[in-house]
Amino acid sequence: MNTFYCFLAQPPGADELFDIVILTPKDPVWPLILWTTSIIAILIGATALTIWVIRSRKPVGSSLSPKERATARFRSVQQRSDELKANEIMLEVSDSLKDYLAEQYNDPLRYETTQEFLARISRETTQLPTAAQEQVRGFVVAADEMKFGNTSNSRQKCLPLIETAEGIVNICEANDQGRGSNRKLPTHKA
Repeated sequence: MNTFYCFLAQPPGADELFDIVILTPKDPVWPLILWTTSIIAILIGATALTIWVIRSRKPVGSSLSPKERATARFRSVQQRSDELKANEIMLEVSDSLKDYLAEQYNDPLRYETTQEFLARISRETTQLPTAAQEQVRGFVVAADEMKFGNTSNSRQKCLPLIETAEGIVNICEANDQGRGSNRKLPTHKA
């Protein structure tokens, strides 16, 4: 029995042939390399495209002047006036006018209550044109009545107030063109 194990352990003789073994992986590697390269290329392309789209996108609102933005918002409210309640109409119109005045004159009206605005405008001078100041005073009081009061004919009062707001914007623009300036001006205290 010992001899049998020895026979198995002996090296092959000189005239015997060895099996030629070619070391290859079971599955070819090239599909894995191809797919990995393709996925990386697609990810790089998608990232580059996303970055290009984000950088090339221009904000729509930045190309419009404050007057054009306010006028567009007024017209939008007029078109949707049948769908909106009276207080929603006046909220949108007064916010549009306040945004215009804040952007055009750097006036803090946007962040003040009506009482704070009326108190400030009575004791300080602002960059708002005098004629516009008087109309803004009347407008904010009437707008507050529409926004917070439930009157029976409030819808009929809204449309003239939209026209008043457009008139205030037009007065401000005419005054700015008359002075030759159309830029933001700081608010001065008297």
